[in-house]
Amino acid sequence: MIIIKTIRYFFEAILGLIFLIMTKSLGLNLSRNIMSFVISFIGPKLRITSKAKENLSIAFPQITNERKNKIISNMWKNLGMVTAEFFHLSKISKEKKFRIEVIGEDIAKGFQGKGVIFVSGHFANWEIIPLILRDYRDDVGGIYRHSNNFFVNKWVVMQRKNNTTPNQIRKGSSGAREMLSLLRKNGTIAMLVDQKLSSGVEAEFFGSKSMTPDGAASLALKYGYPVIPMNVERKEGSNFKVTFHKEIKIKTTINNKENIKIFTTEINKFLEVCIKNKPEDWFWIHNRWDKKFNLD
Repeated sequence: MIIIKTIRYFFEAILGLIFLIMTKSLGLNLSRNIMSFVISFIGPKLRITSKAKENLSIAFPQITNERKNKIISNMWKNLGMVTAEFFHLSKISKEKKFRIEVIGEDIAKGFQGKGVIFVSGHFANWEIIPLILRDYRDDVGGIYRHSNNFFVNKWVVMQRKNNTTPNQIRKGSSGAREMLSLLRKNGTIAMLVDQKLSSGVEAEFFGSKSMTPDGAASLALKYGYPVIPMNVERKEGSNFKVTFHKEIKIKTTINNKENIKIFTTEINKFLEVCIKNKPEDWFWIHNRWDKKFNLD
């Protein structure tokens, strides 16, 4: 079984290399346009699109089928662009002064000499987050999910190290220790907190209960690190707007579990606003809610 997996992973890596060469040779604009067209054509026909439709029905119960299909088509188009852009992160990084508009720079620069946690979701192109944070913060750490394909994982992590931030922290117990260590040294953590996490806390999200990552809330409440929400919006082509928002604060009680739940719910409220503003920018194919979601 291990040998079969290794062979499969190897051929996946070869296909990825071919795609890399092709994308690089076409350039950012052409490869982005081709990928957005291809993925927006194929994506809606994939089985996983049913999950996007289910999620949209939960988030927007009154949505029409026409609007739902439009959002899904544009979501796939965006994901096609994200795929092509990943192979051109170095170019985007070099041109970020012209490609990325930043709102709330004073917030990004705040809390100097203190560890800070920035939270966001899978909006537009989320690879932009640690890339832009490096302009305002020292020692930025990006959290990543380890890929099962060890050939691909090594290359992806290297790409991120070279083009977004050298501090790549793997999700998990060892990663939690790295995060805390970086924060204690007045570093910065960038976290995507919009995915379902079975070991998290049950918090309300679009009126339904959903297991939600509580790492940011736990660190903020236990150690006093500020949590700053931010979001990325796609403008024309591979151009973006990054907005930093005010620090999330809550009134605490003696019940720590309840405090974490309230804090996490506040983060979810921020994510909701971003999603409602530009639903086509969000990654709707997450398994975000349980099948039997609770509206109580």
